[in-house]
Amino acid sequence: MHKHPEEIIPTSLGVNLEKESSDLYKIDLTNLRIFWGLSILSRTLGDEIVERVITSPGDIAILYKLNPNINSELCEMHIGYIQIHARAGVLKDILIFREEFQDHLRTVFGTFQRQAWAKVIHPEFYGENPRTYPSKALVFPFHHNSENENVDYQFILERVPNQVEAGDFIFRLTIERFDRANIDLKSIDHLIVDDLSSRIYIGGSTKISESVHSSLIGSSQKGEREYIEENRRFSKVFEQIEKTSLGKLNQINFYWEKSFASFLMESNPKNSLPLFKKIFLILEDQEITKIVKEGYTIHIINGKIDVYIDLSRLDRVLNYSFNQRRISLQMSHYLTRMPELENLANQSDHKLSFKNTKIFLIHHITSEILALLEAYRMLGADYVNVCFVKYGGKIPPIYLDILLDLPTDSFYMSGLELKISAERKTYYSISPLFSDNSDLLDLKEFMDKEELGFFPAMKLLATHLFLKLCINSYQNSEKLILVEDGGYIAPFLNAFAIDGKLTKEVAKEYQLKLEGNLGDIPIGDILAKVLIGTIEHTRNGYDRLLSVEKEKGKLFLPAYSIAISNQKVKEESKEVAQSILKAIEDVLHGQGKILSRRKFLVLGASGNIGGFLCKYLKGSRLHDTNDHLIEIDIKNENPEPWKFANVNQVPRDNLLKTDLFLGVIGDSILKPDFWSDFLYNCESKNIYLASGSTKTAEFSDFIDWLNQFLLNKLDSFKDTKVNVELRRIIDPQSQMDQGGIAIFKFIKDGKAIERNVFMLSDLSPVNFLYYGAPTEIMDTIISDLLSVSLGMVDQANSGSLPVGKLYAVDHEIDKWGKSIV
Repeated sequence: MHKHPEEIIPTSLGVNLEKESSDLYKIDLTNLRIFWGLSILSRTLGDEIVERVITSPGDIAILYKLNPNINSELCEMHIGYIQIHARAGVLKDILIFREEFQDHLRTVFGTFQRQAWAKVIHPEFYGENPRTYPSKALVFPFHHNSENENVDYQFILERVPNQVEAGDFIFRLTIERFDRANIDLKSIDHLIVDDLSSRIYIGGSTKISESVHSSLIGSSQKGEREYIEENRRFSKVFEQIEKTSLGKLNQINFYWEKSFASFLMESNPKNSLPLFKKIFLILEDQEITKIVKEGYTIHIINGKIDVYIDLSRLDRVLNYSFNQRRISLQMSHYLTRMPELENLANQSDHKLSFKNTKIFLIHHITSEILALLEAYRMLGADYVNVCFVKYGGKIPPIYLDILLDLPTDSFYMSGLELKISAERKTYYSISPLFSDNSDLLDLKEFMDKEELGFFPAMKLLATHLFLKLCINSYQNSEKLILVEDGGYIAPFLNAFAIDGKLTKEVAKEYQLKLEGNLGDIPIGDILAKVLIGTIEHTRNGYDRLLSVEKEKGKLFLPAYSIAISNQKVKEESKEVAQSILKAIEDVLHGQGKILSRRKFLVLGASGNIGGFLCKYLKGSRLHDTNDHLIEIDIKNENPEPWKFANVNQVPRDNLLKTDLFLGVIGDSILKPDFWSDFLYNCESKNIYLASGSTKTAEFSDFIDWLNQFLLNKLDSFKDTKVNVELRRIIDPQSQMDQGGIAIFKFIKDGKAIERNVFMLSDLSPVNFLYYGAPTEIMDTIISDLLSVSLGMVDQANSGSLPVGKLYAVDHEIDKWGKSIV
């Protein structure tokens, strides 16, 4: 980082980089002449040359008249024609190196964009006196730079007077073998273009610039101040940038402020578009990209507009910031938004710490968890390995910027991404967004092959990484705690340890390769030596642990949980219910629908969250004329109007009018037979499914059934042929991906029927499309999670840990882990 002491660095653009501060170089591109359509020109000429080589028996001779609508800048410089000549035989093998030849043409015409060379051949148009600085030919020795032995030619580009139009010029391009040249270079004034090996030409930069320009205008019109371009398959812009020193990028971020948004929306594109051409053109200079790669920020001056370019996230993301330098927040910023958590981190009311302790955390990627990670650091945690629970929606770029700047020797993160198979099946695999996962390639290959749903994929990834950390800690005599949100690891490892399973058995199940004889050690022996205990956040994880305790009569290690604390049950559940309804409403609005008219069926209606969902729906969110709220919960032992223990008790007329199924039950109780019958007979064309449970299980049977159609293993229901296809739910304003749509088409009673099943957030918790629960309520919840973790570590250090059992805050222990029984 920051290796360049030079104050001034020449560039091929003809403008120098000048050091502005210790980490900043500036370059003034205000007067840089921009050329449009050079890629089109080179491709057109290249195709014509190839065609002539194939069809002409003799020399290649082309006179091409420039189109002022495509190459207006060249025409304004009084260049009216391109003349090309190649003797017979020079390009006889062109089909072997066709694409490389096209690259060479792009390089030649791209030279017009490089002022240092352009003024050599066309001096008066770059402020030079042609009498004292006459035009010189440019020689391109491609035979020196190509690894292809068939490339034995050089290009000679000359400017010659137009013999018909006085004052106009022609660019004459001669292609000839370097060792049998017909032009005696000694007879013409020329320069050899000696930077070919360091030169990159971004093909299609005009279209790329226009696309980004249009996207930023669209975002500005919606009041947004950032735009993200992701590296998707066959993305032209990323394919071109990968040829530069920057290499492969995952993402390009654009940030701007109000004045730049006004400039974009109010300016004629002729005035604003050249700026976007320049910000990509600058990447063609290898010296500039090398400086960016070393950690410097480049400050582009373009009249009254400033643009700052830098890399982030382990050099995977390129950032453009307009009229202000990109703000790089620290995790402390998020901690200050949570006063209770900040007090704990500052040890205001205690002296506890995580010194000599590693932490394995499983949680959602939210601003509150960034604050928790900062608290772990302040409280002395030796190492934090976090596996992010990532269902759907986009991670704010600033989160990744912060996390990927953390020291890799004390922090590691991983997570999942939603993928769609060739057969249109949705599944989860390892995301490339987080820490370096090159050592997880075998695991990723296995997950891609198996095409797992969310919970099994998350369980596999998290346990694989946790076992790896446990074994490392075992070998180095280190201690750690497990803090998780959802019961992905602790319930299963407790059962394995109690059952006496060997480490190799567990490692095999979770795709972990072992070295030496560690595999013959019981997993319980390793856990007993390294794992202090576990902390659980959610009711799902609490229930799983409780199930193991009931089955085995104990837990292998103590497990503390905040899942049924007063704060969680009463306060957080209210806000989660509100956030679920708000998220559903936002998706519906994007589809032109309203929540208040929906016919609801709530699964798990008497649970902590379900009870508040029903209360808010009946109390205000549904229209006075809409009383359709079917409440399903096993606790409804005595059915009453609209409240039932199972779906079979629901009056059929009411059931078939339902158009929104909301699940907060954590279990799949609606089986394929139900969906076959319902979709065949229901009254609505559009059906909406949404989950508010971190178990992501409410509609797993529906997903499995749907996949049978997508994999062509099913093609009918109710003895009726059915055609099924998938689409995405895309918000029309933000273009945000909000889930999938399964479209069922069939014939019933001679009529064509279509059912559109909207799977909000791909049936993961819908509120995590956005913010989950607000920071204000999460401050207390996350603080309790931290304090009970500190208490467990302190008890381990003092030798006062309780026996292996499940302990709930406000029931068996207080928020510091101390017994209240």
